[in-house]
Amino acid sequence: MKFSLDIMKNYYYIYCTVALSLLAGCKMASSSSLESGADISGSRNWQSIAMSPDGQKLAAVEFGGHLYTSENSGATWTDLSTGIIANNKYWYSIAITNNGQKLAAVVNNGHLYTSEDSGATWTNRSTRPEDSVIGNYNNDNQAWISIAISSDGTKLAAVVGGGHLYTGTASAGIITWMDHGTAGSAIAGDKLWRSVAISSYGYKLAAVAGGEHLYTSGDSGANWTATNAGNRNWNSIAMSSDGTKLAAVVGNGHLYTSSDSGVNWTDRSTSGSAIAGEKDWQAIAMSSDGTKLAAVVYNGHLYTGTASAGTITWTDRGTAGSAIAGGKNWQAIAMSSDGTKLAAVVRGGHLYTSGDSGATWVDRGK
Repeated sequence: MKFSLDIMKNYYYIYCTVALSLLAGCKMASSSSLESGADISGSRNWQSIAMSPDGQKLAAVEFGGHLYTSENSGATWTDLSTGIIANNKYWYSIAITNNGQKLAAVVNNGHLYTSEDSGATWTNRSTRPEDSVIGNYNNDNQAWISIAISSDGTKLAAVVGGGHLYTGTASAGIITWMDHGTAGSAIAGDKLWRSVAISSYGYKLAAVAGGEHLYTSGDSGANWTATNAGNRNWNSIAMSSDGTKLAAVVGNGHLYTSSDSGVNWTDRSTSGSAIAGEKDWQAIAMSSDGTKLAAVVYNGHLYTGTASAGTITWTDRGTAGSAIAGGKNWQAIAMSSDGTKLAAVVRGGHLYTSGDSGATWVDRGK
Protein backbone atom coordinates (compact mmCIF):
# COMPACT_ATOMS: atom_id res chain seq x y z
CA MET A 1 0.00 0.00 0.00
CA LYS A 2 1.17 3.54 -0.64
CA PHE A 3 0.46 6.47 1.59
CA SER A 4 -0.29 10.01 0.50
CA LEU A 5 1.68 12.35 2.76
CA ASP A 6 1.49 16.13 2.62
CA ILE A 7 4.50 17.34 4.60
CA MET A 8 5.57 21.00 4.60
CA LYS A 9 8.78 22.31 3.03
CA ASN A 10 9.99 19.06 1.54
CA TYR A 11 10.37 17.25 4.85
CA TYR A 12 9.45 14.11 3.03
CA TYR A 13 9.91 13.14 -0.55
CA ILE A 14 8.15 9.87 -0.20
CA TYR A 15 6.97 9.29 -3.69
CA CYS A 16 9.76 10.11 -6.06
CA THR A 17 9.34 9.01 -9.61
CA VAL A 18 12.96 7.98 -9.96
CA ALA A 19 13.19 4.30 -10.81
CA LEU A 20 15.09 2.52 -8.07
CA SER A 21 14.29 -0.97 -9.27
CA LEU A 22 17.94 -1.53 -10.16
CA LEU A 23 18.56 -1.94 -6.44
CA ALA A 24 16.47 -5.08 -6.19
CA GLY A 25 18.52 -8.18 -5.62
CA CYS A 26 21.75 -6.31 -4.90
CA LYS A 27 23.69 -7.72 -1.99
CA MET A 28 27.23 -6.53 -1.58
CA ALA A 29 29.87 -4.98 -3.74
CA SER A 30 33.32 -3.59 -3.26
CA SER A 31 33.95 0.09 -3.75
CA SER A 32 37.13 -0.23 -5.76
CA SER A 33 37.71 3.41 -6.55
CA LEU A 34 36.69 5.59 -3.66
CA GLU A 35 37.14 9.26 -4.40
CA SER A 36 39.51 10.72 -1.80
CA GLY A 37 39.35 14.44 -1.22
CA ALA A 38 35.84 14.65 -2.66
CA ASP A 39 34.47 18.06 -3.52
CA ILE A 40 31.51 19.04 -1.32
CA SER A 41 31.56 22.69 -2.31
CA GLY A 42 28.56 24.68 -3.38
CA SER A 43 24.90 24.40 -2.52
CA ARG A 44 23.66 20.85 -2.09
CA ASN A 45 20.51 19.20 -0.87
CA TRP A 46 22.09 17.95 2.35
CA GLN A 47 19.72 15.72 4.27
CA SER A 48 21.47 14.07 7.24
CA ILE A 49 24.77 14.07 9.11
CA ALA A 50 26.25 11.79 11.78
CA MET A 51 29.35 12.06 13.97
CA SER A 52 31.46 9.62 16.00
CA PRO A 53 31.71 10.38 19.75
CA ASP A 54 35.20 11.90 19.38
CA GLY A 55 34.02 14.11 16.54
CA GLN A 56 36.71 12.87 14.17
CA LYS A 57 34.58 10.77 11.87
CA LEU A 58 31.60 12.18 10.01
CA ALA A 59 29.11 10.79 7.54
CA ALA A 60 26.72 12.92 5.49
CA VAL A 61 24.17 12.27 2.77
CA GLU A 62 22.44 14.30 0.08
CA PHE A 63 18.80 13.96 -0.84
CA GLY A 64 19.05 13.01 -4.49
CA GLY A 65 22.83 12.79 -4.32
CA HIS A 66 25.77 10.94 -2.77
CA LEU A 67 27.02 9.61 0.55
CA TYR A 68 30.25 11.08 1.98
CA THR A 69 32.52 10.41 4.96
CA SER A 70 35.30 12.34 6.66
CA GLU A 71 38.05 11.06 8.97
CA ASN A 72 39.30 14.47 10.12
CA SER A 73 36.30 16.34 11.52
CA GLY A 74 35.17 17.49 8.09
CA ALA A 75 38.42 18.92 6.73
CA THR A 76 38.41 16.50 3.78
CA TRP A 77 35.81 14.09 2.47
CA THR A 78 35.49 10.79 0.60
CA ASP A 79 32.66 10.11 -1.83
CA LEU A 80 31.49 6.56 -1.14
CA SER A 81 28.84 6.40 -3.85
CA THR A 82 30.20 3.44 -5.75
CA GLY A 83 29.21 -0.24 -5.85
CA ILE A 84 25.64 -0.88 -4.75
CA ILE A 85 25.19 2.68 -3.46
CA ALA A 86 26.39 4.24 -6.71
CA ASN A 87 24.58 7.08 -8.43
CA ASN A 88 22.26 9.65 -6.93
CA LYS A 89 19.87 8.37 -4.29
CA TYR A 90 17.25 9.96 -2.09
CA TRP A 91 19.26 9.41 1.09
CA TYR A 92 17.30 10.40 4.17
CA SER A 93 19.19 9.41 7.31
CA ILE A 94 22.61 8.08 8.34
CA ALA A 95 24.06 6.75 11.62
CA ILE A 96 27.57 5.85 12.79
CA THR A 97 29.07 3.75 15.61
CA ASN A 98 31.60 4.77 18.26
CA ASN A 99 34.66 3.80 16.23
CA GLY A 100 33.18 4.97 12.95
CA GLN A 101 33.64 1.59 11.30
CA LYS A 102 29.98 0.66 11.16
CA LEU A 103 27.47 2.78 9.29
CA ALA A 104 23.77 2.50 8.55
CA ALA A 105 21.85 4.62 6.07
CA VAL A 106 18.40 4.66 4.51
CA VAL A 107 16.95 5.83 1.22
CA ASN A 108 13.52 7.40 1.03
CA ASN A 109 11.35 5.21 -1.18
CA GLY A 110 14.34 2.89 -1.34
CA HIS A 111 16.41 0.51 0.76
CA LEU A 112 18.26 0.22 4.06
CA TYR A 113 22.04 -0.27 3.84
CA THR A 114 24.79 -1.09 6.35
CA SER A 115 28.58 -1.10 6.21
CA GLU A 116 31.12 -2.67 8.58
CA ASP A 117 34.28 -1.22 7.04
CA SER A 118 33.82 2.56 7.30
CA GLY A 119 31.76 2.62 4.13
CA ALA A 120 34.16 0.84 1.76
CA THR A 121 31.54 -1.88 1.11
CA TRP A 122 27.84 -2.01 1.78
CA THR A 123 25.08 -4.59 2.28
CA ASN A 124 21.53 -3.99 1.13
CA ARG A 125 19.41 -5.19 4.06
CA SER A 126 16.16 -4.88 2.12
CA THR A 127 16.76 -7.79 -0.24
CA ARG A 128 18.77 -10.45 1.60
CA PRO A 129 16.29 -13.26 2.45
CA GLU A 130 18.01 -14.12 5.73
CA ASP A 131 17.95 -10.63 7.23
CA SER A 132 15.69 -8.46 5.12
CA VAL A 133 13.51 -5.60 6.30
CA ILE A 134 10.49 -6.57 4.25
CA GLY A 135 9.03 -3.70 2.27
CA ASN A 136 5.34 -3.08 1.89
CA TYR A 137 5.40 -1.98 -1.72
CA ASN A 138 7.58 -1.49 -4.78
CA ASN A 139 9.83 -4.53 -4.44
CA ASP A 140 10.96 -3.90 -0.86
CA ASN A 141 11.28 -0.14 -1.26
CA GLN A 142 10.05 1.77 1.76
CA ALA A 143 9.74 5.42 2.70
CA TRP A 144 12.61 5.24 5.19
CA ILE A 145 12.88 8.38 7.31
CA SER A 146 15.32 7.82 10.18
CA ILE A 147 17.85 5.27 11.43
CA ALA A 148 19.83 4.93 14.67
CA ILE A 149 22.59 2.54 15.75
CA SER A 150 24.06 1.49 19.11
CA SER A 151 27.66 2.28 20.06
CA ASP A 152 28.97 -1.11 18.94
CA GLY A 153 26.66 -1.45 15.94
CA THR A 154 24.89 -4.59 17.14
CA LYS A 155 21.50 -2.95 17.57
CA LEU A 156 19.63 -0.74 15.13
CA ALA A 157 16.30 1.02 14.92
CA ALA A 158 14.67 2.48 11.82
CA VAL A 159 11.33 4.05 10.96
CA VAL A 160 9.21 4.43 7.85
CA GLY A 161 7.15 7.54 7.14
CA GLY A 162 3.57 6.34 6.93
CA GLY A 163 4.70 2.86 7.98
CA HIS A 164 6.20 0.91 10.84
CA LEU A 165 9.10 1.01 13.31
CA TYR A 166 11.71 -1.75 13.09
CA THR A 167 14.55 -2.87 15.35
CA GLY A 168 17.44 -5.07 14.31
CA THR A 169 20.04 -7.17 16.13
CA ALA A 170 23.29 -7.89 14.29
CA SER A 171 25.32 -11.06 14.75
CA ALA A 172 27.89 -12.71 12.47
CA GLY A 173 27.00 -10.46 9.56
CA ILE A 174 23.26 -11.15 9.80
CA ILE A 175 20.70 -8.68 11.12
CA THR A 176 17.52 -10.12 12.61
CA TRP A 177 14.71 -7.61 12.28
CA MET A 178 11.51 -7.16 14.26
CA ASP A 179 8.47 -5.25 13.02
CA HIS A 180 6.99 -3.35 15.98
CA GLY A 181 4.02 -2.02 14.06
CA THR A 182 2.02 -5.21 14.36
CA ALA A 183 -1.26 -5.57 16.23
CA GLY A 184 -1.05 -5.50 20.01
CA SER A 185 1.84 -3.05 20.25
CA ALA A 186 1.46 0.50 21.56
CA ILE A 187 2.91 1.60 18.24
CA ALA A 188 0.78 -0.69 16.10
CA GLY A 189 -0.27 0.44 12.65
CA ASP A 190 1.05 2.95 10.17
CA LYS A 191 2.39 6.20 11.61
CA LEU A 192 4.05 9.29 10.22
CA TRP A 193 7.34 8.41 11.88
CA ARG A 194 9.96 11.16 11.66
CA SER A 195 12.83 10.33 13.98
CA VAL A 196 14.25 7.56 16.18
CA ALA A 197 17.02 7.57 18.80
CA ILE A 198 18.84 4.76 20.61
CA SER A 199 20.95 4.59 23.78
CA SER A 200 24.60 3.58 23.72
CA TYR A 201 23.88 -0.07 24.50
CA GLY A 202 20.67 -0.17 22.51
CA TYR A 203 18.29 -0.97 25.36
CA LYS A 204 16.47 2.34 25.44
CA LEU A 205 14.78 3.85 22.41
CA ALA A 206 12.64 6.86 21.65
CA ALA A 207 10.73 7.76 18.51
CA VAL A 208 8.42 10.51 17.34
CA ALA A 209 5.58 10.55 14.86
CA GLY A 210 4.14 13.65 13.25
CA GLY A 211 0.77 14.63 14.66
CA GLU A 212 0.92 11.82 17.20
CA HIS A 213 2.75 10.85 20.37
CA LEU A 214 6.34 10.64 21.48
CA TYR A 215 7.10 7.00 22.30
CA THR A 216 9.76 5.35 24.47
CA SER A 217 10.97 1.82 25.10
CA GLY A 218 13.25 0.50 27.86
CA ASP A 219 13.64 -3.05 26.59
CA SER A 220 15.16 -2.74 23.11
CA GLY A 221 11.79 -2.11 21.53
CA ALA A 222 9.87 -5.09 22.86
CA ASN A 223 7.39 -2.81 24.61
CA TRP A 224 6.52 0.84 24.03
CA THR A 225 4.94 3.65 26.04
CA ALA A 226 3.19 6.72 24.67
CA THR A 227 4.52 9.56 26.83
CA ASN A 228 2.52 12.49 28.19
CA ALA A 229 4.33 14.95 25.90
CA GLY A 230 1.15 15.17 23.84
CA ASN A 231 0.16 14.86 20.20
CA ARG A 232 2.32 17.31 18.27
CA ASN A 233 4.00 17.79 14.94
CA TRP A 234 7.17 16.10 16.26
CA ASN A 235 10.18 16.37 13.97
CA SER A 236 13.29 15.08 15.74
CA ILE A 237 14.44 13.41 18.95
CA ALA A 238 17.83 12.98 20.63
CA MET A 239 18.97 10.86 23.58
CA SER A 240 21.84 10.80 26.07
CA SER A 241 24.17 7.82 26.12
CA ASP A 242 22.30 6.09 28.95
CA GLY A 243 18.89 7.02 27.61
CA THR A 244 17.74 8.92 30.70
CA LYS A 245 17.84 12.36 29.10
CA LEU A 246 15.84 13.20 25.99
CA ALA A 247 15.23 16.25 23.84
CA ALA A 248 12.64 16.63 21.09
CA VAL A 249 11.48 19.38 18.77
CA VAL A 250 8.22 20.24 17.07
CA GLY A 251 7.80 21.71 13.62
CA ASN A 252 6.22 25.15 14.06
CA GLY A 253 6.21 24.54 17.78
CA HIS A 254 8.41 24.26 20.84
CA LEU A 255 11.48 22.40 22.13
CA TYR A 256 11.05 19.93 25.00
CA THR A 257 13.40 18.00 27.30
CA SER A 258 13.10 15.13 29.77
CA SER A 259 15.51 13.96 32.47
CA ASP A 260 13.66 10.78 33.48
CA SER A 261 13.65 8.70 30.29
CA GLY A 262 10.59 10.47 28.93
CA VAL A 263 8.20 10.19 31.86
CA ASN A 264 7.98 13.95 32.39
CA TRP A 265 8.73 16.79 29.98
CA THR A 266 9.69 20.46 30.25
CA ASP A 267 8.82 23.07 27.62
CA ARG A 268 12.04 25.02 26.98
CA SER A 269 10.48 27.55 24.58
CA THR A 270 8.88 29.69 27.25
CA SER A 271 9.06 33.46 27.52
CA GLY A 272 12.48 34.85 28.39
CA SER A 273 14.43 32.09 26.71
CA ALA A 274 16.54 32.67 23.60
CA ILE A 275 14.37 30.01 21.94
CA ALA A 276 11.04 31.39 23.14
CA GLY A 277 7.96 31.03 20.99
CA GLU A 278 7.08 28.81 18.08
CA LYS A 279 9.81 27.95 15.62
CA ASP A 280 9.98 25.53 12.73
CA TRP A 281 12.37 23.20 14.53
CA GLN A 282 13.94 20.66 12.23
CA ALA A 283 16.54 18.65 14.18
CA ILE A 284 18.21 18.32 17.59
CA ALA A 285 21.39 16.73 18.96
CA MET A 286 22.61 15.99 22.48
CA SER A 287 25.93 15.26 24.18
CA SER A 288 26.58 11.90 25.81
CA ASP A 289 25.68 13.14 29.30
CA GLY A 290 22.81 15.29 28.09
CA THR A 291 24.23 18.58 29.39
CA LYS A 292 24.84 20.09 25.96
CA LEU A 293 22.34 20.44 23.14
CA ALA A 294 22.18 21.88 19.66
CA ALA A 295 19.10 22.41 17.53
CA VAL A 296 18.28 23.93 14.16
CA VAL A 297 15.31 25.75 12.68
CA TYR A 298 14.24 25.40 9.08
CA ASN A 299 14.51 28.84 7.48
CA GLY A 300 15.91 30.04 10.78
CA HIS A 301 18.91 29.88 13.08
CA LEU A 302 21.10 27.33 14.85
CA TYR A 303 21.06 27.30 18.66
CA THR A 304 23.25 25.66 21.30
CA GLY A 305 22.28 25.03 24.90
CA THR A 306 24.06 24.17 28.16
CA ALA A 307 22.12 22.52 30.98
CA SER A 308 22.83 23.10 34.64
CA ALA A 309 20.66 22.56 37.73
CA GLY A 310 17.56 22.00 35.65
CA THR A 311 18.01 25.15 33.57
CA ILE A 312 19.21 25.33 29.97
CA THR A 313 20.98 28.46 28.79
CA TRP A 314 20.58 28.94 25.04
CA THR A 315 22.75 30.85 22.58
CA ASP A 316 21.66 31.96 19.12
CA ARG A 317 24.55 31.12 16.78
CA GLY A 318 22.93 32.73 13.73
CA THR A 319 23.72 36.30 14.68
CA ALA A 320 25.64 38.77 12.52
CA GLY A 321 29.35 38.09 12.14
CA SER A 322 29.09 34.32 12.34
CA ALA A 323 29.84 32.02 9.40
CA ILE A 324 26.29 30.70 9.89
CA ALA A 325 24.62 34.10 10.28
CA GLY A 326 21.08 34.61 9.08
CA GLY A 327 18.20 32.30 8.32
CA LYS A 328 19.07 29.03 6.62
CA ASN A 329 17.12 25.92 5.68
CA TRP A 330 18.84 23.84 8.34
CA GLN A 331 18.20 20.15 7.87
CA ALA A 332 20.26 18.17 10.39
CA ILE A 333 22.82 18.53 13.17
CA ALA A 334 25.25 16.18 14.94
CA MET A 335 27.33 16.50 18.10
CA SER A 336 30.36 14.79 19.64
CA SER A 337 30.11 12.97 22.96
CA ASP A 338 31.43 15.94 24.96
CA GLY A 339 29.54 18.50 22.91
CA THR A 340 32.60 20.42 21.77
CA LYS A 341 32.38 19.38 18.12
CA LEU A 342 29.36 19.99 15.93
CA ALA A 343 28.39 19.48 12.31
CA ALA A 344 25.26 20.76 10.60
CA VAL A 345 23.86 20.76 7.07
CA VAL A 346 21.56 23.00 5.08
CA ARG A 347 19.04 21.89 2.46
CA GLY A 348 20.05 23.70 -0.71
CA GLY A 349 23.12 25.05 1.08
CA HIS A 350 26.41 24.14 2.72
CA LEU A 351 27.88 21.81 5.32
CA TYR A 352 29.35 23.48 8.44
CA THR A 353 31.52 22.27 11.33
CA SER A 354 32.53 23.70 14.70
CA GLY A 355 35.26 22.64 17.11
CA ASP A 356 34.40 24.95 20.01
CA SER A 357 30.84 24.02 20.99
CA GLY A 358 29.36 26.22 18.28
CA ALA A 359 31.11 29.49 19.10
CA THR A 360 32.73 29.62 15.65
CA TRP A 361 32.04 27.71 12.44
CA VAL A 362 33.85 26.59 9.30
CA ASP A 363 31.96 26.61 6.02
CA ARG A 364 32.97 23.34 4.32
CA GLY A 365 30.96 24.22 1.23
CA LYS A 366 33.26 26.98 0.04
